[in-house]
Amino acid sequence: MQILFWCCAASLSWLAGCQSSPMAAPGLTPAQQAVLRDRGFVEAEEGWELPMSGKVLFPFDRAKLEAPARARLIELGRALSGAGIHRLRVEGHTDARGSDAYNQKLSVERAEEVKSQLVSGGLAPEGIEVRGFGRTQPLLIGDDAENRRVAIIVPLR
Repeated sequence: MQILFWCCAASLSWLAGCQSSPMAAPGLTPAQQAVLRDRGFVEAEEGWELPMSGKVLFPFDRAKLEAPARARLIELGRALSGAGIHRLRVEGHTDARGSDAYNQKLSVERAEEVKSQLVSGGLAPEGIEVRGFGRTQPLLIGDDAENRRVAIIVPLR
């Protein structure tokens, strides 16, 4: 009976040691995680997220970025590619003005614009998934400017 107890205890101890901590991102090296942190990414439920709110916001009814925002995204693409991070998800959002169909289309166009700049920085287009959420996921109710945004996510899976 004691042998069974010690075998179970040893197995549980071994399993506990194999579990990854919630802060450790599977598949990303410590160096890659450092690059993400240095670029402003934060750990989120689905992976590492760079919330573009406050960094790259879109003017009302537009999907084109100004030159400074394009330059920042090209540099981000270079940094991620240089760190060996090649899989991203780009999520576009809009404010609440306009129809659902129009906002869905605009959110995808915004995400595609960001993807285009990241590709200009050296990331492969096939490694970047684009999603549009229209006005369905506002950051702040009633704050149109904050909701015209794109988020960049390095997924965990």
